Amino acid sequence: MQTRHLAIMLTDIKGFTSKTASFSRAETLDLLKRHKEMVLPVVGKFHGRLVKTIGDAFLVVFESPTDSVLCGVEIQNVLKAHNADKSPDERIEIRIAINSGEVAIEEDGDIYGDAVNITSRLESIAEAGEVFFTEAVYLAMNKKEVPSSEIGYRQFKGIPEKIKVFRVLREVPVGAGSADMPVSPVSLAQGGPAAETPAAAAQLHTPKLPERAGFWRRCAALALDAVFFLIITSSLGLRSCGPTAKVSGSKTKDVPDINIENIRINRSGLEITGEDGEKVVINKDGTDVTAKDGRKWKWNKRNQKSEIGVGTNKKKVPLSMLLWALYGGLLVWRFGATPGKMILKLRVVDFSTGEKIGVDKSFLRAFFSLVSLFLLLGYIWAIWEKDKRTWHDIIAGTKSVRI
Repeated sequence: MQTRHLAIMLTDIKGFTSKTASFSRAETLDLLKRHKEMVLPVVGKFHGRLVKTIGDAFLVVFESPTDSVLCGVEIQNVLKAHNADKSPDERIEIRIAINSGEVAIEEDGDIYGDAVNITSRLESIAEAGEVFFTEAVYLAMNKKEVPSSEIGYRQFKGIPEKIKVFRVLREVPVGAGSADMPVSPVSLAQGGPAAETPAAAAQLHTPKLPERAGFWRRCAALALDAVFFLIITSSLGLRSCGPTAKVSGSKTKDVPDINIENIRINRSGLEITGEDGEKVVINKDGTDVTAKDGRKWKWNKRNQKSEIGVGTNKKKVPLSMLLWALYGGLLVWRFGATPGKMILKLRVVDFSTGEKIGVDKSFLRAFFSLVSLFLLLGYIWAIWEKDKRTWHDIIAGTKSVRI
């Protein structure tokens, strides 16, 4: 077994499993055949060697990191032209990831090593139609031939250190009278007019990445959200309660205690249902209580103030904590930020991809924010943390950025 330093490319078709779920075997084979016929000639053009085919994926190696990136760009261009007049089921959209490093080469030509593993991890976060590559490739390639943009550091499973990731800029603005004309990286690489123009080269730029949210800005956003939260809960008359609830007042001596079974919150207010059908409804107009035998009590703002008291059961669940988690989880899921963050121009994004987070991470982050709120320890932790992330951001795999 020998070892060599090579550029490794891994490609796969976006959504292949879901796309072919409704295909016959013949249709699936036809898709793979068309994919192979378009990709492999380009690989050969840039002196690449196909190591193996893994279902819808190709593992390819190159002697030159520059050739590997140029090959990835041309593959995407070929597929873009193919997809132009095709229906969604006929389109072939692939993700391309490239890394460079030392690999072990078996007698049959297969390759192994950390460099291959990193390529596989990078491919999992690559976007369809794009070419992603690592810092190892960026440092070794000819940067004048391919304009690129830094995405940032990413932590991959099973890889101890973080990896800096880049992507190819598919279209870049050029100057000298043609500022509105997009130029392909392949055109630049082949020495087209845009590549020869100094003004055009000066126009190549890297987009500004979102800044990390500072500690004091995040604290200010937290304070604003606390104010908004108190206003909302106060306007609905909501307070913390546990497994038992009691309505108290000067005229409520005969109102029974209620063993709580269910709590429902909606626009109209708070509804607490007991084990035997008892019900307490609290809204902006007052409080209604219905006993299990059908008797009813009603208080409104004009004649009586009412209060939901906290039971003495040690198993009480603070409703306000649940509401706080729902407040943060729902708003971050739907809008990417809470009102406090929106005012201070902050947004919560996925730590690995920088994209909007899903419902699972939104609520995981929201519930663990309750842990970070204890003496603000989770927020103070962000002062020393390498990526300036709080406890709940680390647990949920998210980060706060300025927009």
